[in-house]
Amino acid sequence: MIGTDGFFERLLQASGIEDAVAPLPEEVVTRALARDYGLAGKLTRIRTEKDDTFSLESERGRLLVKVAPAAEAPQVVDLQSAAIMHVGSRDAGVPVQRIIRGAHDQVDVVLTDPPGRERVMRVFSYIDGPMLHQVAATPRQLGRAGAMLARLDEALADFRHPCESRLLLWDLTHFTQLRHLVSYVADDADQELAHQVFDRFEEHVMATMPALEAQVIHGDYSPFNIVVDPASPQFVSGVIDFGDVGRSPVLFEISVAAANQLGVNEADPWASAIEIVRGYREVRALPEEVVELIAYTAPARLLLRALIYGWRSTRDSLSREYARSHSALDWQRLRRATAVDSAAVRARLARTDHSIYSQGAG
Repeated sequence: MIGTDGFFERLLQASGIEDAVAPLPEEVVTRALARDYGLAGKLTRIRTEKDDTFSLESERGRLLVKVAPAAEAPQVVDLQSAAIMHVGSRDAGVPVQRIIRGAHDQVDVVLTDPPGRERVMRVFSYIDGPMLHQVAATPRQLGRAGAMLARLDEALADFRHPCESRLLLWDLTHFTQLRHLVSYVADDADQELAHQVFDRFEEHVMATMPALEAQVIHGDYSPFNIVVDPASPQFVSGVIDFGDVGRSPVLFEISVAAANQLGVNEADPWASAIEIVRGYREVRALPEEVVELIAYTAPARLLLRALIYGWRSTRDSLSREYARSHSALDWQRLRRATAVDSAAVRARLARTDHSIYSQGAG
């Protein structure tokens, strides 16, 4: 049963989430590229959550083409593009994609899909290399990933946009209003675990939320959006996909990154997340009392992903495989992470302001 006040439906609409839609035909994209960019070449579809995304092998090299879903408002797409360009202007060392402008210097163009709906298309530079989820990162490298996130947030700190306060399904600001999604969980033990995560978030995080530092954040610093070069001291060679950008507490930015590392190390479920937080704090200060809240916000974010993908798999046949492939291990990792005493987790998080890298940790 979906919430009765309509808020969930508004979240879905504002987030560009829609029911099953047939993939955009490649010829529609090919025509738009030729007409508006003077580009031609081989298009290869890349599976993503909601955009129609392609790599383009062109005379100008390999490029990335993204066509936003019809449900995503043009103002939201403009927010994403503006944030990318702002980061590039503030810190050239943060490796975000470049936006390739069109024949008339435009940032994006509008095309029409077969059902007659207008959709916004953009072209980006292509950042080649393995994604973080494809490599066995060392603690030091995870720390470098956390440090790059801190630099990204610092570059976005003064960024403003009329659409920055958008509603977004993935924003933990709305987490407690999504408890009804637990009803889609089949396993009774997982349902009980989910309610425990909601209860802890309500108890420890909700009262502090109004006082948390907020700004525009990337919102999805996940291993699927981080390109890496294991041979480079910087490690992170690309930060992609600004689809979840928006104004939210900085705590929730680092919580996303930490959540994606929970339970990866079965013997020490919080180890990888701790290194992400440690690296972040080497670049950007976070108050200890805020850092300790990650003990509750990171599991909440991991649960949120499991719940959303679980719910979507029941209603959207076209995205079912994608949803299942991204959430198959979520419940297992959540069980591992929440089995660790939260007081012990808070203590480890509090100690992340003391670097261990100088002591030879690799």
